[in-house]
Amino acid sequence: MHKPLEMFRRSRLSAALGLVALLCACSMLQPRQPMPIGEVITLARGNVSPDQVISRVRNSKTTYALRGSDFAKLAQRGVPAPVLDHLQQSFVNEVDLLTRFWVLGESLGGCDWCYPQPIDLSNLDQGGNGMTGEAHLGRMEDFSRPQGLPTWVPSWPGNPFAHQITVDEIVNMVKSGTPTDEVVKQIRDSRFPQVIEDRGLDIKNIGTHYPVALKGSELASLATQGVPDAVLDALQEKFLAEYIEFARQRYESWGKGSRP
Repeated sequence: MHKPLEMFRRSRLSAALGLVALLCACSMLQPRQPMPIGEVITLARGNVSPDQVISRVRNSKTTYALRGSDFAKLAQRGVPAPVLDHLQQSFVNEVDLLTRFWVLGESLGGCDWCYPQPIDLSNLDQGGNGMTGEAHLGRMEDFSRPQGLPTWVPSWPGNPFAHQITVDEIVNMVKSGTPTDEVVKQIRDSRFPQVIEDRGLDIKNIGTHYPVALKGSELASLATQGVPDAVLDALQEKFLAEYIEFARQRYESWGKGSRP
């Protein structure tokens, strides 16, 4: 006589458990909130070590689309060299991943927090968090560049036979009084060939990503030598364009061995 009642209770329990499972699944699908760059600055200026700051950024799964001048501005706000280097390395690691997806026809889709986050450090003085608030990062794609990269990153470094420029040449031009616009033009018309750090056979530092040749702390140091923001930005743009081309050729050659 109690069997229908027991079946009703079980059906209600099953429905409740199904609802809980559905709510858990929905919470897992909620977009992750990127860690604001302002929080990185606050941590760096607090009583924590650079390694702790780096660990916090790494755990947040956030990368930042940093221009060359941003590193100098972050350094001025108290962010130490090891953190600057991590921010640059993690950004380039994402550029590498996005280039691989671009070449192989894969995608991260519309997951905005999965892409390097654009920042605007100028809003920190007005109480902002240093982020631009842009949305739909992963949906801006024209197939001529890796998906999810900011539009200021060139996807092509230029004529392969152009003059190869170095950081020392750029500094010398600035110190000799070359106008900023001319230095920027020289960078854009040249090639910046070294994109990864040459460590030789370093077994202790084997990893899944190449260490970058242009570090965040180096960009910040160039600012202290008088290199203008526009020049730092042009240098970062050229470096990233060169890295995209380096990664593109590498991924296009996957599985081909020594064959052309």
